[in-house]
Amino acid sequence: MSLITVRRIQIGETDLLKQIRLAALQDAPYAFGTTYDSAVQRSAETWQEKTDSTAQGTDGATFIAFSDDVPIGMAALFRLQGQGDVGELMQVWVAPEYRGTSAAWDLMDSLFTWAAKNRFRRIIAGVTEVNTRAVKFYVKYGFSITEESSEGVYLAKEVKIG
Repeated sequence: MSLITVRRIQIGETDLLKQIRLAALQDAPYAFGTTYDSAVQRSAETWQEKTDSTAQGTDGATFIAFSDDVPIGMAALFRLQGQGDVGELMQVWVAPEYRGTSAAWDLMDSLFTWAAKNRFRRIIAGVTEVNTRAVKFYVKYGFSITEESSEGVYLAKEVKIG
């Protein structure tokens, strides 16, 4: 297995974001609130806006995991409106052949490091009820289950500052 690296998406990497996001939606439609069909119909401007807004600033970031130069995973964090120190973890996905490697852990480490530097205190995540593998991963990473319902499992983890 080759070296896995993670970095924040950069301005202008619209094609990269689109490629990895569509791969995630095709592979695991049960895991996301967006469908592949709706995402593929987004305009080029919408994709560019999503890319550039999470490539800079302190209110949101998208991280991409690579094996060599091939994108194999992603995770995004968005600051919640009205709750400046709380972020919502979204769009987390790792390609099937890299599940069980360090890819998901590396994505979370990068995301939490960025969150600490940008004054997030807490990260929340919602997982669909059928995605038990994701719930197990989040709990192993240190998230606590805060609520369970027929619509999903909700988790939270404090961000360690300093």
